[in-house]
Amino acid sequence: MGAKVGASKGGMDEINVTPLIDVVLVLLIIFMVLTPITMQKMATELPPEDEDQPPPPPPQQDEQLMVAIYDDASLALNLVPVDEARLAEELKKRLKGRASSKRNVFVDAHPDAAYDQVVHVIDLARDCGAERVGFADMKDEGPTRVTPEQLLIMQGGGGAAPPPPGP
Repeated sequence: MGAKVGASKGGMDEINVTPLIDVVLVLLIIFMVLTPITMQKMATELPPEDEDQPPPPPPQQDEQLMVAIYDDASLALNLVPVDEARLAEELKKRLKGRASSKRNVFVDAHPDAAYDQVVHVIDLARDCGAERVGFADMKDEGPTRVTPEQLLIMQGGGGAAPPPPGP
């Protein structure tokens, strides 16, 4: 406890910080004891770094579904060119095992794409099981197109290159 020595009469006008220092020291000791225990629990065994093998792709169920509609009326699902029948088949397959809150499909349409085709693709996505259909940010140049070489790399390489996307 603090006391004021002198001839002044009245109460102390300074804050007594002794109890605060005691509490801080106790907390410091507790944290010093718990930190090594916490560090031991957090230790994990990481896989060895192997630069020859790429990391495994994420599971398809968590994959975001993006349907691109190009100005020439061609379609793509996650940048892979598809026709309408294949698009419906793939959407049904990929949306089937998902929880209803994760059945989202995004549409990225070129500014010059026909309005009725965009509406048709939205209806197709809903018919295939999508709970929500959203729009991607419009870009002046439209949705991204991949070259056959990029598509080959995305699919894991090997084999002949697929034909370029087109009508």
